[in-house]
Amino acid sequence: MAETSRTSLAPTGPDRLTWQKFVLGDWTSVVRDPLDVYRIAFIAAVVVWGILGHSVAGLVAASLVLVLARIVNLPRFYDFNVIVAMFLLAWGSALGWYGSWAFYDKVVHFLAPLLTTPIVYILLARLGVLPQLRDLRQLHHQLGFFLIALALGMAIGAGWEIVEWLLDQATDAGRVESARDTATDLIADTLGSVGSGLILVGWSLAGWSLTRRPGAELADDQLSSFFTLRLQ
Repeated sequence: MAETSRTSLAPTGPDRLTWQKFVLGDWTSVVRDPLDVYRIAFIAAVVVWGILGHSVAGLVAASLVLVLARIVNLPRFYDFNVIVAMFLLAWGSALGWYGSWAFYDKVVHFLAPLLTTPIVYILLARLGVLPQLRDLRQLHHQLGFFLIALALGMAIGAGWEIVEWLLDQATDAGRVESARDTATDLIADTLGSVGSGLILVGWSLAGWSLTRRPGAELADDQLSSFFTLRLQ
């Protein structure tokens, strides 16, 4: 009886707090989860940076991207990717990390396509331009999609090289140092693109959604369920 009594007192149902509900939300309609906290902190830091008299054009643009990511309801993993990418790109430039750390540019060139290519894919899939991941079940389809993701990532990297060159022409920023620098940047872009393709194929095999699932749906999921691949 005592065992039964203790069990009956355990919280159950939608009000029960689990690690999934704490980490994945939804807390409130405005601040859903830790990602929204990071987003708010990012924007608040931009406001403070501007009040201190620093240039905030790039930071404001990054903040708008974060707000857009919130509006389009990206899956949490990709929403997190957007936040990390915007931090690296915008704050890295604002704080002068590109000039202070010799390796920073290469890290960004690797991570930018790694983090942003899947997001470009999600937007194109929602527009019907590319197939949904759940439709890619056969091996040759998955291989073809990996090549598409690789090409997308490399295009993003090449586009960013063009942006850096244009910034150099307009502001003398000194981002493009030499042909060797450009070549190593593109190599880093390619490696990041390979990683993004593998992530997307893994996402397809796992059968995960391309939209943010409500926290209530995940409240009782075991941790292992987030890493299960559907191979058939």
